[in-house]
Amino acid sequence: MSKPVTDFNDPINLQVMWNRLIFIADQADNVLGKTAFSPIVRENHDYVTVLLDSKGRALAQCTWSIPVFITSLPAAAQKFFLPKFPAGALEEGDVLATNDPEIGTGHLPDVTMITPIFKNGKVVAYAGSIAHLPDIGGAPLHSEASDIFEEGIRFPIVKLLKAGVPNKDVFDIIEASVRLPTEVRGDLESMIAANNVMGRELVKFLDEYGLDDVDGLANAIHTRSEAQTRKAIRAWPNGSYCAEMLLDGYDVDITLKATVVVNDDSVHVDYQGTSPQVLHSINCRTNYRYAHSVYALKCLLDPDTPNNEGCITPITDDAPLGSILNPEQWTAGNSRNLIGHAIPSLIFKALEGVVPDKVMGDSGGAPIWAANCVGRRDDGTQYGSVQNFHGGQGARAEFDGLDTLSFPSNCKVTAIEMFEIAVPALTERKELIADSGGAGKHRGGLGQRVVLRNLGKSPMNIYLASERVRHPCFGVVEGQNGTAGKVLKNGKPQFPKGKVVLKTGERLEVETPGGGGWGRASERAAEFIEQDLAEGLITPQAAKTVYRYKGADAVAAE
Repeated sequence: MSKPVTDFNDPINLQVMWNRLIFIADQADNVLGKTAFSPIVRENHDYVTVLLDSKGRALAQCTWSIPVFITSLPAAAQKFFLPKFPAGALEEGDVLATNDPEIGTGHLPDVTMITPIFKNGKVVAYAGSIAHLPDIGGAPLHSEASDIFEEGIRFPIVKLLKAGVPNKDVFDIIEASVRLPTEVRGDLESMIAANNVMGRELVKFLDEYGLDDVDGLANAIHTRSEAQTRKAIRAWPNGSYCAEMLLDGYDVDITLKATVVVNDDSVHVDYQGTSPQVLHSINCRTNYRYAHSVYALKCLLDPDTPNNEGCITPITDDAPLGSILNPEQWTAGNSRNLIGHAIPSLIFKALEGVVPDKVMGDSGGAPIWAANCVGRRDDGTQYGSVQNFHGGQGARAEFDGLDTLSFPSNCKVTAIEMFEIAVPALTERKELIADSGGAGKHRGGLGQRVVLRNLGKSPMNIYLASERVRHPCFGVVEGQNGTAGKVLKNGKPQFPKGKVVLKTGERLEVETPGGGGWGRASERAAEFIEQDLAEGLITPQAAKTVYRYKGADAVAAE
């Protein structure tokens, strides 16, 4: 453009430019997903790409985003990356990265990477990405570690590339510390490429619009989003709203407690009363906790406003130091999602009386269930791959919960064919579990039953991450609980967070939890019950005893 765009308050200009920024992040998303080496990145989409302004504030994110990553990344940039490496200490071609849980997303497998974007010799923005590596050394990803030092290699913020030249010493240390060096190195290279795409495309964008930087545009976007969020908060009555929930934990029950304080145009979440930190890998660090607090409130307040730094500014949270939601630095946390994923359900429960039409039943996909399969192939080479299993989503005021959905993580699962290429296992069964969704005016989503059999000649070590085996997902607005999960080895109950060894031909069976219902079961429309019966989602017995459906006997007779 011959004339620079200066009016960022023009709604047409702003919308067009905003859409372009999202497209830039999506281009990087495509690059990372299509070039990644490991199934957990390539197939599960356990990564994110985000554009940041010159202050490290979130500007635009890829369309398919993981909530915890899009909030953790700008927090890491502002609190740690930029203070350690200010713009004056960077040169074009530098790439910064760390997997420190205190800086990033709360566990070692996630690498947070930031690349400065230069224009006319100065840093004008940053390209950021986070990806879950397939291995990080130490004990394989599971819940049994007793401190962070058992969980794998931890590297501080380092320059992976210096002026475009790979830092060989850093790469050598990482590759020497992991079981899958080719996959890990490949995923890191894919992240570098994705960040480079964002940098290249943002400079083109600035040139086309005659801009020297993004700060003016960023301020306009952030200001509008913040104003919209504060407007939504003001529609809620001031007050303190409390809830608590029980989780299985590792060996003892865990209590999560939240008090949501609404004060005019801001919201604070206080986790006072939550259980103390534990010895095992389910502790949740600050960035991870805060990201889920923000996500839950964004869903309830204003889900349609474009997501960026402005949306999170009115929201704060806090948890007592030494609690499971604010542990000491030495604590283990590689399986922190087993606790953290439940935070949105806890906040929904606290606000059930404030916005009953917007809250959702507790979800069986919170947390993701995972089986980290590790071992040696028949030719002696090592394998390692994580398969995710999702439970049923909680029901909402207008819709049934979706079956087998990852919430709030937004992760996919590895396709069975790709998983069976990576791991010598046969998926013998993968089916929905009838009656597993909590009853209600709207039914919770169904969980699933999956059976894996070891086809290899060597034992397969499976490290389990699961929840809601003792405490099922709760319903809201008088909706009923979903069914609890199960873990079986050769038909016998198995400790759901431990290591399972499958010899040749042995089977692991998992049943993921069903989601909680919304509203009274007595108010469910007969046509929905009939449809569920026709599709086998509920049994005639449940229709009769739970929903009091009068036509159940006729269906059973057929």
